[in-house]
Amino acid sequence: MYFNHPILKKNKIEERTYQKNIINACKNKNSLVVLPTGIGKTIIAIGIIADKLQRYPKKKILILAPTKPLADQHKKSIENLLEYNIDKICLLTGMVSPEKRKQLYELKQIVIATPQVIQNDLIKSIINIEEYSVVVFDEAHRASGNYAYTFIAKKYLLKNNEEKVLLALTASPGSSSEKINELCANLFIEHIEIKKETDAEVKQYIQKIEKEWVIVELSSQYKTAFSLLEKVKEKSIKQLQKAKIIFHSKPSKTQLLMLQKEMMGKIKYDKNPMYFNYVSIIASLIKISYLVELLTTQGAFQAKQYTDKLKVEQSKAVKIILNNSDFSKAAIHITKLVEHDEKHPKIEKIKEILRKNIVQNKKAIIFTQYVNTVDQIYEELISESSKEIRPVKFIGQRASNTQKQQIEILNKFRADEYNVLVSTSVGEEGLDIPKVDTVIFYEPIPSEIRTIQRRGRTGRQSIGKLFILMTKATIDEAYFWSSKAKEKKMHKALKELKTAFDSKGVLKEERKPHNVLDYLSETEKITIISDIREVEVNKKLSELSTNNNIFLDVQQLKVADFILSDRLGVERKTQEDFINSLIDRRLFEQLSSLSASFLRPLLIIEGVEGSGFDLKYGRNINDSAVIGAINSILIDFRIPVYLTKDIDHTCEILINLAKREQLDKKRLVQICANKKVQGPEEIQERIIGSFPRINRSLSIKLLEKFKSIKNIVNASLDDLIKVEGIGTLRAKKIKEVSDIERKNN
Repeated sequence: MYFNHPILKKNKIEERTYQKNIINACKNKNSLVVLPTGIGKTIIAIGIIADKLQRYPKKKILILAPTKPLADQHKKSIENLLEYNIDKICLLTGMVSPEKRKQLYELKQIVIATPQVIQNDLIKSIINIEEYSVVVFDEAHRASGNYAYTFIAKKYLLKNNEEKVLLALTASPGSSSEKINELCANLFIEHIEIKKETDAEVKQYIQKIEKEWVIVELSSQYKTAFSLLEKVKEKSIKQLQKAKIIFHSKPSKTQLLMLQKEMMGKIKYDKNPMYFNYVSIIASLIKISYLVELLTTQGAFQAKQYTDKLKVEQSKAVKIILNNSDFSKAAIHITKLVEHDEKHPKIEKIKEILRKNIVQNKKAIIFTQYVNTVDQIYEELISESSKEIRPVKFIGQRASNTQKQQIEILNKFRADEYNVLVSTSVGEEGLDIPKVDTVIFYEPIPSEIRTIQRRGRTGRQSIGKLFILMTKATIDEAYFWSSKAKEKKMHKALKELKTAFDSKGVLKEERKPHNVLDYLSETEKITIISDIREVEVNKKLSELSTNNNIFLDVQQLKVADFILSDRLGVERKTQEDFINSLIDRRLFEQLSSLSASFLRPLLIIEGVEGSGFDLKYGRNINDSAVIGAINSILIDFRIPVYLTKDIDHTCEILINLAKREQLDKKRLVQICANKKVQGPEEIQERIIGSFPRINRSLSIKLLEKFKSIKNIVNASLDDLIKVEGIGTLRAKKIKEVSDIERKNN
């Protein structure tokens, strides 16, 4: 039995009841589909796309995937399975210029793209999201925080109608109820479909995976170095315990990072030197823990690279490590391990596994977290005498590994030119490599999402084998059990999530889009020219643009971050950036250019919480230097300073200022490369503002009072003194400059 649909190729897609039911249930609702890897999430997307193309033939389709190889895979699936003109399909990544993308959005009906590209083009108003009847979010678990999926969903559903539908696909939405609820909220999910490997209608399509946990033991030299590094950790832990900063004898990396953040928060309000010392001790613990992990789970070569890196650093945290005699001894042992070419025991175990399992055209994927471990495994397999093993490296984008090369490698792997893929995390998500017989985890990972994705690379068409390598009595074992616990927690959370939906999978309580500010009436239109590097503010302004009648023009600006009129330019800095630009002397160069280019320059410093204004957060800088800088900005540069608490507050200020300039003052918006004088009023302001002790504000007051430059210079001393803010001294200076006769040389 095959799916029968006029826009699907005949006898191409096997009809499975659970897929057909999910397609029918999701084609009119914003839906989250959670399915095990390898049982047809892509087919569900194609089924909904076919339905939309039939019902709304003039509408467009958008498919989002987090990487180019995965996006390219979707394009091939669409071309292979849809009865559709392939000339109307395009793949867009950052390699395609914005000008070309704009043309393609107009010409093509099915767009497959990476989310960052769509986010940027939405901000620049290159793409009209209203033209699309369905947006597919593959690997939807990424829709959290500032990831582009969240932004795109908001823009897509800001003006909802019955033609639009959002489809979110994932094999693993997260381990906690909080994460799953966040995902549903960010993508405005109103319907959910969840299937597990054990479900009766799915079970028949799932192949068995034979799992084996392979325990390896370190050699005596490895153990000696490991023991010495543990002593280094122990010394720092005891210092923090004595200070009652921590109470655990073996704090985890997560606990240390949270503690570090807590200490930094205290430093914000209390410059006690002890807090700085604690931060350095915590940082040293994080670094040495990382070194221990490299040594015990990856090998001496990786550990040696990291110790060499530490020796050239100058931070206090590193000095704490380098001054410890146990570290020096451990470093000697690590060096000897490298010199004697004593590799981690996992390397030999990988060779053993492949010798037994890579026979008769079978294939394997080896997963590891680190690029240099990929390099080491690859070199070892290349030197292996067995001709049966033909390895290839598959890593993320680097100078020597482009997205095009990634796709070529996968094609050659599918074509049996290679039979062992040695991969970093880039190989975990969504890759369609159907004939992988063996998957090897070089190390367990604590993420249940990544564990599920790795595991899902095998057992698709026939029985698969999974080998998880673990170093005895190391963090490998902790990560293994952590991942299992999180996966169990995820299934429990998904089960609980179903209670939020009715028996048909429909959300019981309506999830409303996030509230947006409403500043302007429908008849008012403003333009904000924004620098392309202001990504986060641009995202927020773009979200607000539809409801607030804003046209956001994103460009690469030479001066200012935002241009709100022909005279008003705004520089935005976070507190941290303000301090950094003060230290490296960028600040006054930027403000000088801003002042020279705009008659009304403005500085926004973002991140001021409550009543506190602490520009010294996390930096050891003299109070007087900060105060002096602010005074110079206000007095010498005559640049007003706005303090905003967050991005929302910054956007509110920008929108209101743009409204005042463009709607109230009727001023134009244009880019100023240098100081532009647009009219006689501005020329007058500049001339009067050039008088001694007269700033722009006073020049405006004088012109408002006397109406012209001629009247000002002809005014009596008494009349000048009467103007608010002028006073006797300034009035005398005006008369002195106006009346003095120039002498001929």
